Amino acid sequence: MGQDEYKTIGKMSHIPKSQLNRGHGWFYRRPGIGRLMEEDRRRTWKSYTPDWPTFYAYHQFDKAHLVMLIEEGVIPEEEGIECLKTLLEMEQEGIDEARQAIGGLAHSGEAYLTMKLGWWTGGWIHAGRSSHDLGEVHQRVTQRSYLLDLVDAVNDLRDTLLDLSEQHVETIVPFWSHGQRGRPITLAFYCMTWVKMLERDLERLELCYRHTNISPAGTSEGTGTDFPLNPKRTAELLGFDEVYGNANDMWLTTDFRVEAFSALMILGDPLRRLGEDLQYWSGWEYRIAELADRWCGTSSIMAHKKNPHAIYTLPVGGASAKARILLSSPVEFDKSVRDVMDSVRMAIDMLKTTTWNIDRMKEFCMSGWICIPDLARTMCKEKGLPWRVAHQICATLVRLALSEGKSEKDVTSNFVDKAAVEYPVYGKPLNLSEESIRRAFNPEISVKKRIVHGGAAPERVREQINESREKLIKDRKNIEEKRNRLKVAAEKLEKAIDGLIEKST
Repeated sequence: MGQDEYKTIGKMSHIPKSQLNRGHGWFYRRPGIGRLMEEDRRRTWKSYTPDWPTFYAYHQFDKAHLVMLIEEGVIPEEEGIECLKTLLEMEQEGIDEARQAIGGLAHSGEAYLTMKLGWWTGGWIHAGRSSHDLGEVHQRVTQRSYLLDLVDAVNDLRDTLLDLSEQHVETIVPFWSHGQRGRPITLAFYCMTWVKMLERDLERLELCYRHTNISPAGTSEGTGTDFPLNPKRTAELLGFDEVYGNANDMWLTTDFRVEAFSALMILGDPLRRLGEDLQYWSGWEYRIAELADRWCGTSSIMAHKKNPHAIYTLPVGGASAKARILLSSPVEFDKSVRDVMDSVRMAIDMLKTTTWNIDRMKEFCMSGWICIPDLARTMCKEKGLPWRVAHQICATLVRLALSEGKSEKDVTSNFVDKAAVEYPVYGKPLNLSEESIRRAFNPEISVKKRIVHGGAAPERVREQINESREKLIKDRKNIEEKRNRLKVAAEKLEKAIDGLIEKST
């Protein structure tokens, strides 16, 4: 609501359409007036919706099955071609509209053909297939399309996190363990954590796609059929990569759907944990990250608050899959995919618009004894102490410092000696230099020293980024090839139909 519109409140004879359905608290959560300066993006968020007709898979199967039946001489050519022509007429009406009007759901194609052409022509389409064939083909074609869209979204999230990593290779931030500052890392190293998890999520989704994209067409009622079908030809026209090896396996199996549910659940976990971190980091106590106003709300009482409401959407996808896996039906999978897609896409938009407080991150790294492991490592390196002895001297040092109200800045060589003398296993001064102590408590030096493979050192993180960039390029190419194969299959189907019709004229 702009300034001029705001001035009209209290002077309206009716409520304009522009102010209807504004959602909870719209009158005090106004962009440009009050606490927040942007329109609430959550209210205008458009959830993921597939871009194919509801009956698309049934329709493609009807056409591919007819082409195969005609080519193999299973049904009379003239009647088969009349069925194909009529299905093309249906496309002019609108696939969903025509099939919903005729009823029959999976059998809507046969119902439409029978009503248009009669029993003696329309009745040929169901030769050699069962209701189960129809249902399984529909589920697999639809599920593979969902998986491809989801892979695209995951790749976009990987890309966003890689961009963020490249910008913050040198930006130090604490690694938190059990709610406490543990060691200094970089924001890039943190972001690459999620990139690596998402790479494995993508591998799971691609495996799901492989197991999904197996054609069940021709299994009939689960024992095969004595119609001389060519299941490989039907699979080719529908873009399936493989054909079933055992009809009863295809009849009974549900593992491809349960596997996909599992992949959604696992994908939801990094989204949930990323959301938890963002929620903490955006709080006043941390002030490390600030979400854009568009993702936030405020309080009707506590006017100072900026509530990161959109973060609560991130765990929804995984929770949705967990709640629906027991039913494991196509309808429940459809709902779960939509929820996960919304979580992924919202994470992308949130990360792109988040402001990172670099100074605050560094401030956190300068206190809280975050570099105490580096002091222990210095004792090992310079004085030849076993790790556990050095560790226990440092533990003693922290206890003594806290009891005396000291921080890292107050630690001197004499204070280290005091801790070393008190620790009974060592019991004598250590004589570390002041320079060594100061270097040990420098968080930037601490990060740069961790050059082990996979470590937090900037040079290692750059390697991780480069490796993940190359992998992302390959994965995008792979998904493009999968989409192209489906496109080629669809074109091949239309070409086969045109060829049969042309031959008959």
